[in-house]
Amino acid sequence: MLSNIELNHLKTFLVVAEEMNFGRAAERLHIAQPPLSRQIKRLEESLGVQLFHRTKPQIQLTEAGRALVLEARRILKQVDLGVQVTQRASRGEIGQIILGFEGFSSADIVPLSIQTYKQQYPDVHIVAKEMSTGEQLQALLEQRIDLGFIVPRKVDESLMVETILREPLVLAVSETHPLASQDQVQLQQLQDEPFILGLNTDQCGLYSAVIRVCHQAGFTPEVSQVTNETQLMLGFVAAGMGIALLPNSIRRFRRDGVVYRSVQPSTAEIVLAIAWRITNLCPTLEQFLQVVRDTANIIDV
Repeated sequence: MLSNIELNHLKTFLVVAEEMNFGRAAERLHIAQPPLSRQIKRLEESLGVQLFHRTKPQIQLTEAGRALVLEARRILKQVDLGVQVTQRASRGEIGQIILGFEGFSSADIVPLSIQTYKQQYPDVHIVAKEMSTGEQLQALLEQRIDLGFIVPRKVDESLMVETILREPLVLAVSETHPLASQDQVQLQQLQDEPFILGLNTDQCGLYSAVIRVCHQAGFTPEVSQVTNETQLMLGFVAAGMGIALLPNSIRRFRRDGVVYRSVQPSTAEIVLAIAWRITNLCPTLEQFLQVVRDTANIIDV
């Protein structure tokens, strides 16, 4: 029975209930009176009740009609709200984005992108989770996150990867270390230094990048401490327990006892990319991707 009720009939009913006159209601709706009367009749038949006492010169609402006035207004208001929510979702103005990021990217691109995006789309909820590159790729495949900030590598064909930043690596060293007195350090000078690295696994993008540039310089780094926590890594450096190669954006992290020095050759760099599922066509994600691209273009690395 309810499936036979049309929203247009409810709107017509409310106009008649307000005017208490079929003729005036027809004029207000810009239709002839016979079609209007037929709509009300079909509504009554669908509901199985009489909505109006059709007395002349003025009609009156029945008890059922008075009850329907309240419910029809509620229903139409809820439908209008549903339409607004649906349209906002289609424009990417509401929803949720879950993203993953490697710790080193938290100094710049990730927080700046989220800040800019939230200014434009305050009703979209963003959840950010620190994860290694390998963990992010797995989470993308399992649909546990929508977007990953990763160090690029070969990925499943169902994923899209787009490079957004190339950052030079810098040396983080204790201010009491002899290398702290140099403005610029050659990578080969680090071959006998103890390194603070990420966990010894190919899951960590930063770990892989540091190992790669050290191998290019002709040595394998000696590891003294391992951690994926950026602040803890800087704490080890400040304590003189080793040195670290980190992205240039790490300079924004001020840590007592730690200084940063440029590294040569200039090919000592780390690449940051974004990754997402090709089938994820969510408007909120598409808009966030564009914000990330725009943010990457204005970041000074």
